[in-house]
Amino acid sequence: MLNRVKKKLESIRDLPTIPIVISEVLAAIDNPNTNAAHLAELIEKDQALTARVLRIANSPFYGYSRAISTIDLAIVIMGLNTLKEIVLSLIIKRFFSKITANMFDAKQFWNYSVYCGAASKLLSKKLGYKITGEAFIAGLMHDIGFLVMIEYFKADLQKIAQLHEHTKLSHLEAEDLIIGSTHAEIGAWIAERWNFPDNIVESIRNHHTNYQKFNPENGIISLVDDFNEIQHPLTAIVSLSEWFAEINGFKNWLQSDDATEYYFSSELFTDDNEILDYTNETAFITLKEEINEEYEKAAIFGEV
Repeated sequence: MLNRVKKKLESIRDLPTIPIVISEVLAAIDNPNTNAAHLAELIEKDQALTARVLRIANSPFYGYSRAISTIDLAIVIMGLNTLKEIVLSLIIKRFFSKITANMFDAKQFWNYSVYCGAASKLLSKKLGYKITGEAFIAGLMHDIGFLVMIEYFKADLQKIAQLHEHTKLSHLEAEDLIIGSTHAEIGAWIAERWNFPDNIVESIRNHHTNYQKFNPENGIISLVDDFNEIQHPLTAIVSLSEWFAEINGFKNWLQSDDATEYYFSSELFTDDNEILDYTNETAFITLKEEINEEYEKAAIFGEV
């Protein structure tokens, strides 16, 4: 990231920060010595946060068989990882609510983000990535750098759109040429600023990076066709979620017919990968339907 961009970001006084209560909650969740009673007490300091946590906890997205009526019960039934997932999602939603720009459809962008979060969570289950909550947050947040650009780099964004429209450059390449940075790098900067886990930061930074495998014995570079060979699987999951969002019409907010966009390990889709085999039409349609069902259940995140 160019110093000019970094300095501008650091100088923005109204850039959303994590509220003190939520910051304390996240610190407590990550503290192995924290007990459930103390954590519940922290959350209950904020009535709005308490209500939102309980509403999401009782949604079909999590599908618990019994009603969760208190934070103490939520901690016992859901566990800390799921609780952290909910709290982090609320931070991201609050960030969206601060955006005032009218250059794009904010609701459409949020729906797209929720779709990517839901797709990431489902794909993580399918592909054996164990921290599904982390995948959901990474998918939900991966394009948050666009919001920063839309709000604080308006003039630059217009130049980027014009360059993208009149050349064969991808939107990402146009960003780099105009401002010396990309929405992926800016989004990673936000995630670092909020002290998000390193895995999430890296998935945001690299979800458009083309990944190839180099064989040191013969010097041949080959495209990856096995998910287990990927060095950073969360990045691949996030990239795949955006790919699904694009082919299912959830990326219209960008108002682009970009056919040159790069996705990390997008070449995963081969007939060698049973789960991601788009040549098997029936299986692929089923996978898309499962992602859509997960997205419908995740709609609760747009209501809180």
